[in-house]
Amino acid sequence: MADTGVFAEVEERPLGGAVPLWVHPEWAERFPWLAQGTTGRGGGEEPFDLGLSGGQPVGRVLDRWRLLLKNTGMETVAHSRQVHRAELWEHCGRNAPGIVVMDGFDGHLTDRPGLLLAVSVADCIPVSLVDPERRVAALVHAGWRGVAAGIVERAIHRLHDAWGAPAGGLRLHCGPAICGRCYEVGPDVHAAVHPDRAPPPEPRPIDLRLAVAERA
Repeated sequence: MADTGVFAEVEERPLGGAVPLWVHPEWAERFPWLAQGTTGRGGGEEPFDLGLSGGQPVGRVLDRWRLLLKNTGMETVAHSRQVHRAELWEHCGRNAPGIVVMDGFDGHLTDRPGLLLAVSVADCIPVSLVDPERRVAALVHAGWRGVAAGIVERAIHRLHDAWGAPAGGLRLHCGPAICGRCYEVGPDVHAAVHPDRAPPPEPRPIDLRLAVAERA
């Protein structure tokens, strides 16, 4: 969503290189100071798995995180065990170089150069927010519970409160996620995501990315 409030469908494009990374083409061109994207499995014998709680050997996973840092030109990456709520963390001071793993947060905000914000997603939405003028950014993990709890709105308000970023000047991008044709949920989820609308009487698909854009 641009600063005009207009919605647009964007297809991320592969960046190329040692890391399987897809980026927002307009942002990559217009904001060269910003590292933004979505990693994928890659084409090697082993998937480019960044999960620290899965079955992959931790040493190999950490090596992939280091490769991601190297290829994005970042000094530090911040990640958290996510809990499907709306807790955010502001990264203001300089962190030690390397991999910072936190606990209990579903979103990150920063104005610090050299810091890569990271969330893990499967069906949920990675939502990127950036103020190009002030060079502040946020990244949130938005499943239906987080969307219902207002995690995107909270990030917008926190960017304003902490750094003066005006909502009208923000760019928002919903990365790859489950689509509105495939994601069928019950009336309770519809009611939580769209509290201003009457929920359907039975399970129906919901377009969570559109809900995020409308809430923003």
